[in-house]
Amino acid sequence: EPEPAEDEMQVIVLNVHCAGNEPFVGTKLFDSLQQNGLLYGEMDIFHRHSDLSGTGKVLFSVANMMHPGTLKHDDPADFTTKGISFFMTLPCFGEPDQNFKMMLRTAQQVADDLGANVLDDARNLMTPDRLAAYRKQITDFRAKKAHA
Repeated sequence: EPEPAEDEMQVIVLNVHCAGNEPFVGTKLFDSLQQNGLLYGEMDIFHRHSDLSGTGKVLFSVANMMHPGTLKHDDPADFTTKGISFFMTLPCFGEPDQNFKMMLRTAQQVADDLGANVLDDARNLMTPDRLAAYRKQITDFRAKKAHA
């Protein structure tokens, strides 16, 4: 009976997508991310660290929803994208439910800043049911780890 791999990792994704046909422009997008505690760094994407100096563990990250996935830019004014993806992994540093709550709140604030929509991982508008399913995924993951 082979042991189930206990380093099984899950990724929880929320998307923020532009509401109309106007893409996000880097100047405004990156400014919003930074105002919301995210720092540009490793892998050319943004990260939310456990402390705002950017030295602590990463709680969640923000990548480009569009190819090539990075938010790499020489000049923010020249950078555009139709959407960004917030993601966190399970297991993670700290409390996964707190991290998820912070990630969701940040996604909502960035969406507000940009006049955008928060979508789920299947790119459908976020619903209370879908949020409940994300929370259940976290609870189930923790329960499984507790029994591992």
